[in-house]
Amino acid sequence: MFFSIFSTENYVCCMDEKLNRSNFMQPLYLTIDDPNHAQNRIKEVFGFDSKVLLGVIEDGFTARNETTNNHPKIYGGYRHFAEGTAFLRERLLTKGYSKYTQGNSEWVRNEKLGILISFMTGNACVGLKGQVPSNTESLKVDQIARNKNPKGSMFSRIANPQLLGDMLTTHSDIDTWCWVLMYYIDYKNKVIRSELSCPSKLTDNGKFFAEYHERIILKEISFDPEAEFDNIRSPAPTPPSIDFEIRRKNA
Repeated sequence: MFFSIFSTENYVCCMDEKLNRSNFMQPLYLTIDDPNHAQNRIKEVFGFDSKVLLGVIEDGFTARNETTNNHPKIYGGYRHFAEGTAFLRERLLTKGYSKYTQGNSEWVRNEKLGILISFMTGNACVGLKGQVPSNTESLKVDQIARNKNPKGSMFSRIANPQLLGDMLTTHSDIDTWCWVLMYYIDYKNKVIRSELSCPSKLTDNGKFFAEYHERIILKEISFDPEAEFDNIRSPAPTPPSIDFEIRRKNA
C-alpha cells in the first residue's frame, strides 16, 4: 500500500513539473521585442540575464575577427560558431546548464527546466519583428529541394515533438523544448542582430526553420567597422631617406 501511495505522489509530482514547464511557454507566433519584456521573459524561462547571451554573441564575433586572409575562407564563420557554442556552455555552467551533443548537433542543456539551446547564424530577418528568420538565406530556394534530405536535420529529430503541431495541445508529450540563439551580422548598418527563439515548423525538407512558437528579440550590438580589416597587414612602406645638408654657420 505504501508503494502505491509513493508511486502516485511521484506521478503527481512529475505531472506538476511538466505543467510548470508548459506554463513557461506562450501561444504560437509570439514575438517579444520590448527590451524590458524580453529581459523578464528570459529570466522567467531560462533563469539567467539576457546580458549573458549578448556577451556570448559579442565575444564570438571578436573571435571571428581574429581570423585573417591566411585562414581558409570558411574558417571565420566556423570559428564564430565554435567559440560562441563554447562561450554559451561555459557561462551557463554555473546556472544549471551542461554540455549536450547529439550526433553533430551541439547544445547546452538544462535538464531540470527541460530546455536545450543551440547557437547558430541566421539570415537577414533575424532580430526583426514581423519577419521570418531562418538558418538559411533564402527559404523559397531551399523549399524547392524537397528530396535533398527527406529525413531532415538532427534538429528535426531532437525537436520532433514541438514540431508536430500547436504546443497548447501537445505540451503534455513534450519533456524538452529546443531553442536557438541566432545571430546575423549586418555589415551595412554595423550591427549584430540576434534572438532566442523556439521553432515550431521546418521547411518541407526538414532542414530550415519556417515558423516559431516564440521569438525573443535581443538588443542590437554595434561594432567597429575597423575591426573587420585583416589583422595581419602588409609591412608599412619604408619612409624615404632624408638627407641633411650641414653647413658651418659663419660667425
